[in-house]
Parts: sequence; C-alpha cells; structure tokens
Amino acid sequence: MKNIKLFLLLLMIVANIGMILAESLTIHILLNRFLSSEKATIVNLDYQVPYNNLKFVKHKNGLYAELDINIDIFKSDSLIFQKNIRDNIGITNQFDAQSNKSYLNRVSFSLDPGSYIFQVKASDINSKKSANYSFPIETLSSDTILSDIELCSIVRPDSSAYLEKFHRGKTLYQSEPSLIFEKVDNPYVYLNFEVYTDESLRKNTGIIILTVQKDSILVLDDLIDFNLQSDCERITLSVPLTDIEPGKYYGNIIFQIEELSEERNFEFFVTEPKIQLYYVFTNPDDDYKLLKYFMGESAPGNWKNYTYDAKQQYVSRCWTKLANANQVRPEAFIQTIRERVDYSNKHFSHFSDGWTTDIGRIYIRYGEPDDVEKGTTLDDTRFVRKDFQIWKYRSRFNAVYLFLDIQMNGNYKLIYVDGDDRESSNPNYMYYLGDDFDTSLLRN
Repeated sequence: MKNIKLFLLLLMIVANIGMILAESLTIHILLNRFLSSEKATIVNLDYQVPYNNLKFVKHKNGLYAELDINIDIFKSDSLIFQKNIRDNIGITNQFDAQSNKSYLNRVSFSLDPGSYIFQVKASDINSKKSANYSFPIETLSSDTILSDIELCSIVRPDSSAYLEKFHRGKTLYQSEPSLIFEKVDNPYVYLNFEVYTDESLRKNTGIIILTVQKDSILVLDDLIDFNLQSDCERITLSVPLTDIEPGKYYGNIIFQIEELSEERNFEFFVTEPKIQLYYVFTNPDDDYKLLKYFMGESAPGNWKNYTYDAKQQYVSRCWTKLANANQVRPEAFIQTIRERVDYSNKHFSHFSDGWTTDIGRIYIRYGEPDDVEKGTTLDDTRFVRKDFQIWKYRSRFNAVYLFLDIQMNGNYKLIYVDGDDRESSNPNYMYYLGDDFDTSLLRN
C-alpha cells in the first residue's frame, strides 16, 4: 500500500508540469469538468496530436497513423477503471503529414464524488514513440454554479458529422487542448462554460466578470449581465486576438448571482505564424541567378534596388511557387535543388562554380539524365579534337543536349539542344563538330 501511495504521489508531482514527453511524442491533453442533469461530474478528456509528430504509412489509397491511448483511473489508492482506445488516423494528402494540422478526440467519464488520478499513456504504433501523463481531478460539488472553462478555437453552427463528439446540439465547440492559438488562424479564443442555477436564483440577474492579463498587465476587463433561462445554461465569451501581442495569457472568470460567487482560472498562448524563408544560397543574389534557370524573364528587372530582406522574401516566394507547381513541399524542393547545386559544384567546376556552367544549369533544372554518351570529335573539323557529352532525357520529357569542351579546359558549353524551348542551339554547331560527326547520336 505504501508503494502505491508513493507511486501516486510521484504521479501528482509530475502532473504539475503539465505534460511529459517520452521518445519525442507530442500530444496535448486537457480535462474539463461539467455537471450532468443528475449533478454528477462529467469529465471531458480531450487529446490533440500534431500530424507532423505521427508516423504515417501507406495503405491502399491513403496514409494512416495508429495512436494507442490507455487511460487508468485511480481512487483511494485503487485502480477503479481502465480504458483503451485505438485511433486510426487517415489522410489522403501526403503533405498533411508534415503540416500544422492535428488529430483531435474526446473521451468522457461520469464520476462519483471524490478525488481521482487520471494516468494516460499515449503511443504511436508505427514510430514506437510514447508519452505518459498524470492528472489529479476533484469532482465538482453538486451545488456548484460554474463549470470549468473550455477553450475553443471554433464555435459555430454545424449540423454535420464533423467532430461529432464536440457538438452540443447543432453547434460545434472545437476545443484546443494545446491551448495554443495562432492569430492568423484564430481571430478569437472562445471561452465555453456552463452555469448552474435553479428557479429561485434566476429571479435575479447573474453577473460575469472576465479578466485577461499578460505579464501582470490587464488586457481585457469586462463585466457582463446575464438573465438565465434554465437550470443549465451554456455561455460562450470571446477574447479577440487581433490587437494583442504573442505570449502567455492568464484569465479569470467570476460568476455571481445573489450572494453566490465562484471563479475559474484559465490560460492560453498566442502565437504568430513563423515566416518560413526558402533559399539555396546565403546570398539572395545567387538565388536570383539560380531562379533564372527556372523562371526566365519573369524575374524583376530592378533587382539591384531591392533591400536584402526584400530579396530574401522574393526568392522564397519564387521557390515556393515552383515547388507548388511541381506538387512538392517547398522544403523537399529546396533540398533537391541544393543537392543538385552541390553535385554540380563537385563535378562541373572549372575556373567557375559548377552551378553557373551550362552543364550545371541543365543538371540543376532537370537532374541526372537518362543517358549520357561521351566522345571526341574526329579529324574532319577546323579545330583540334574536342571532348563532347550528349545528355538525353526520356522518362519525364524528351530532350537532347550536346555539350562541347570548346576551350579544352573542362568547361563544357551547350551548342545543341532538341526538345527544350528554354535553351537554344548554336546555329553553327556543326562548325565545331566537323562534317564527319555522326548526327544520329543526337536522336532520342
């Protein structure tokens, strides 16, 4: 018995830090208490898992992650209830797996009066990552007049089956267990709660006092009168986020009616979206030159007048646009271009960086060719023999490129192209190759 008490005490201490991560699994859990019509305490355990922290595997026509949730409930040193949930999380868009989207679910419990400890273990079946949590819970008194405060990112009329567990009637109350609200996506934090009265109390007007502060500075102070109509009434207040700074906020709601008064505290975090910049080089001027390989004359002509920040933002937008056009995430697209630049610099550099050469340009734009034929021009030419390379692409598109080492220094120049409107042939390419050059080599 002593060992169990010590174990539970340790769990309660851990609960004060909110969340424990093991092996990198990120999952947010939040418990809120409400009263049922029979005055029993209903505990809603909401959990939220970012997609980018789950491992999705291909199955049939989609991608799936498996999340295992084990909930143990202790009372008076005894395990009184266990529940296991297996969530199969499916997505059809592969890019969602690395997005900011998340999976949200709810489990509800009805508790007899008393003190409890909720122990939760969450495991990602595919990645084997896991996390453990512990939460002490006291049931609400049967004569309480105020529930916990549920923080929601969305409150709207909705009669669909979307997030069915988060509907009350025909209204969706989408809770946010992470307590993180991004200003762009969430112009408001919605405070959802219930007040409990009886007919005798409702003769008078109820008063709700809402305060929100950051760093001991009051940012919202509101007093609202309510004329209640039923024994249990759901109330939703909103905290506008448009004009407040990112950071951690503390809030308090006090409900008063006649001589009765109760209060509940809450907290939330406000963030602004990070500006993700995509670039290949540290110098945006180099990115500008590289982008011309892909965008041609669509780049701005007044580039020299741009500030450094403006240049970075411009090249980032261009890389994002190119990635979207190729149906690839910008991070993956940039990584591919960087790898091609590195390869070009390693294999095609002669007096100048390989990425700036003709052969480097084609490699960076299209990647490794399907076929490469190397040779040397014959004697029937006006010049000494010169090395050439013929690159052919077939799998993605049909194109042929002939590069000639005109100066015999390893810097191959593109003198002939077929199948690529971005490039042009030297009209006198046969002048360099000689009349005896086998032009059948240029067929694809």
